[in-house]
Amino acid sequence: MRHILWFFTALLSFSCIAQNVTLYGVAPSYSQMGKISGKWSYNLNATSAVNMVSQTVENKHFPAGHTHFIVQAMSVYQLNKKWSLGGGYAFGRHNIFGLRENENRLIAQISYQHKLGNFIITHRGRYEWRQPINLQTHIRSQADIGRYQFWVTYPLYDASKTKKGFYLTASNEAFLYFKGATNGPVSSRNGSLLSENWMHLGGGYNAGKTRAELGYCFQALVRNKVQDYRLFNLLQINIYHTINWDDVQYWWYL
Repeated sequence: MRHILWFFTALLSFSCIAQNVTLYGVAPSYSQMGKISGKWSYNLNATSAVNMVSQTVENKHFPAGHTHFIVQAMSVYQLNKKWSLGGGYAFGRHNIFGLRENENRLIAQISYQHKLGNFIITHRGRYEWRQPINLQTHIRSQADIGRYQFWVTYPLYDASKTKKGFYLTASNEAFLYFKGATNGPVSSRNGSLLSENWMHLGGGYNAGKTRAELGYCFQALVRNKVQDYRLFNLLQINIYHTINWDDVQYWWYL
């Protein structure tokens, strides 16, 4: 927590003298979850980010357009009601204002979920081995990144009586760059160990097997060696869908 506070203190301290880039956009996301067998389940996710406003900073143009698209497939093993382990693969396509990179990611994670009164709290630790490929130079590089997310959900309904209703959610995710890529801006380490952080506030409706969520996401990262920041303000639209494969098989065999 001390390092996260230091990160935002530094961000505010240098905002008036550094050549920061502040972006505004939208980030739609779709997640599908389902049980494979026993304690095994899967999670598929597709996330996109679009910069909606063009701007020029220090004679450098930052055009509007699609910046990131990431698809992810995870296998999750539920140890018990609170603990779970997961692993998987993700592929990313990045367009950093004209510089295009593709990226392979191998993922390992552990999650712990518990209740505190009516609050549902989730802790998620993740390790990602990343291999970005610069599509202009065709040079590959590697990065080792740790991620810690603290996520709080507050149902606005009586969960003991119904599984449907509105809810509020908030989260913070810190990125630890143990090793950064050196072939371009994607997954590169330009600051200290903690040089990227995401915050999210939102709310949604739980319809049972489907949840729809709308929120605000603020992403901050050190974007170059002189410690300038990229600040991304995003309208986040999330859809979560749970598949009951027993129902799917029933219709398949009709």
